[in-house]
Order: sequence, then structure tokens, then C-alpha cells
Amino acid sequence: MARRRSIPRQSTVTAASPATMNPIYSLANAINSFFTSPSTVTRQQCDEFAVSLVGEPVIPAPIQGAFSYTVIAGPTQARIVQFRAQNSVLNMVILNLAQAIYGQFVAACTYHGTIGQSLPLSVYVIEKLPGIAYIQARCLYGLSTNPSLEVASRQSNTVVDLARYIIPVLLQDELNLWDRFFAVSWKHRQTLLCNVVEAIHHDYKQKFDLLSQALPSRFAENLRRVRAELSLLFTSTHPLVLSHDDLCEMNIFVDPNTGHITGIIDWAEASILPFGISLWGFENILGYMDSQGWHYHDNRHELEDLFWQTFEVTVGGISEADRQAIHVARTAGFFLRYGFVWEDGVREVPAKESDSGLRYLDAFCTTGDGDLL
Repeated sequence: MARRRSIPRQSTVTAASPATMNPIYSLANAINSFFTSPSTVTRQQCDEFAVSLVGEPVIPAPIQGAFSYTVIAGPTQARIVQFRAQNSVLNMVILNLAQAIYGQFVAACTYHGTIGQSLPLSVYVIEKLPGIAYIQARCLYGLSTNPSLEVASRQSNTVVDLARYIIPVLLQDELNLWDRFFAVSWKHRQTLLCNVVEAIHHDYKQKFDLLSQALPSRFAENLRRVRAELSLLFTSTHPLVLSHDDLCEMNIFVDPNTGHITGIIDWAEASILPFGISLWGFENILGYMDSQGWHYHDNRHELEDLFWQTFEVTVGGISEADRQAIHVARTAGFFLRYGFVWEDGVREVPAKESDSGLRYLDAFCTTGDGDLL
């Protein structure tokens, strides 16, 4: 299945309003690009269908996905109508599982068939979650490596919520609203048939063999370590969890006034994987990318410590073996996220020097292994 890579090329958004977007990201261009892709459906047809489902007005969402057209619609602007290409339809089973695990962090969604005869688009009506995308909030805060005390407090709230968002609904009576995400997934373990787990392991081995041959030599040492310890992710003690494939700053929603997470969107490519593969998303809270490269916030280490302290307290502690496996998973996740690009939306190929993903790998995967926790 073709997957989306929502990697901002630089500072993709500068505020919550489409009118203040950074020129690097053009809402109009994003929409036009989607409708010039192979489909006979027009934007007007989509807008009219959205009106028939939830009413007027219809306003394009300020950030569009690569394989979907999204509008905010209805008299109270409380619903989102999304039109998705056939190579990126929502898996309603996975989406329902995400709602069962994470509760109100995941928007309710209903399927409304397709529009168009040739190369149709799948249509979904989705609850509009409160807040704005973290990438927008970050730009509202101001892109600075030395955040103010107020911004640092908001960052801390985001980090704490993200650490907890990774204790399941099974435990929700014992926890407050925010005691869920990364700790949630750790506690809410999933199961797969042995042959499916073996297939994932085999797929990963092939991918890391390919990256070892194709990526520049500056990544060789960390790739060697991942390949040598990859089996740690497929033991009976390391949890398999529902993993969000695109946990980037565009899909984490926060209250810009407090930094608290209000929701996680875009579960189109979520799947059951070893815990920690999606931890690359945490790095986007610790810094930002611009035309000069990656910049960590000055309080990066304090935020990291807060994240892992919160995670450990919430899950009830982890062993040294757990730490090592999480370290491997996190590094593997960086390479899987940024080491590949999609060729024509169909085939995954190793990234080249000209691809933006290598700028992230240069920031995260060229140094020694360091201390993860």
C-alpha cells in the first residue's frame, strides 16, 4: 500500500490561518496538486457533496494531505469531510481500534461511500477535534531555540501528554484525561499471528539491508547497530502496539494556549508494530527544521527527561532490557521514516542526498548511540 510521507520541507506553516501560510507551503497548490492527480472528480463536486452531507459553509482545511482533500463544513464548522484517493483509504477496523484505545484523542469517523465513476474518491465525515496542529502552534510560539518560560511550559505540557498518550482505556477509570498516548500503547498490547510477526521482521531486515547498501557511509555505524539488535523488537517480552505511521507535527493537535494535546489525527496508515517505531514523532517537539538545518531547543534535554520520567511512572517502570529494545526501535523508526521515499506513490526506495529526509537523518542518526532514556 502506498504511504504518505508528511515531511515538512522547512517551516511549513507560520500560523493557524491559511492566509498566513509560509510561501513554502501553498494551500492552493496543495489542493490543485491533489485534483490534478489521476481522478475524474472535481473540487466543485467534492464541495457540493460535503454540503449535501453536513451543510454549508465549506472551507478547506489549512493543511492538506498528499492523498486527500479535506474541508471543514456545516453551520457550526464542527465536522470535517474528507475525500481520499483509493491508495489511501481509511481502515475502519484500525480506526475503531484507535478510538477504543485512545478515546477522545481520536475523532469519530463515518464512511459515506465514494464519489466519481472512474478512479473514485472515498468519502468520510469526521468529528472536528479542538485545537490546532502542533506545527501551527509552534509557529505561533515563535521559532526559537531559546523559548520563553511561557512557551517552555506549553512544550512541557505537550511532552507530558505525548508520553502518557503512548495507558489504555482498560485503565481509564484510574487515570485522568491525559494519562494515555505512548504509555497507553505500551500497556495496551496487541497480538498478531506468528507468521505475521515473522513477515514484519523479515521485511525490516530487508529494508535495513537495503539502507546499509544505499545510504551514505556516515549512517553506517547506527545502521549496523540496528541490524545487529533488530531481533530485540520481536521477542515475546517486547510489546506489539497500534503504531501511528505519521506522528508528525501536522497530525498532533494541541490547545495553543496551554500546549495540552487535544487529539491525534490521520490514522490512515496505522498498523500493529513493535513498540517505539513511531517515537521519531517525539523529536519534532524537541526542535524544528528550517533552511539552515535542524535546531534543537535549548531545553531539549529537560523535555527528554520529562518525557521518559512521565512514561516510566505511568507504565509502572521498565527494565534495562526494555530500555535497550526501545532504543533500537526509536533508531529504527528514524531510518524507516526518513531513509526511504516513495517513487510515484507506489514503491519505496532509499533516499538520496537531495531528499529532505536525509537532513533529518543527519540530525538524528550520524552521532553515537548516546543515552536514550
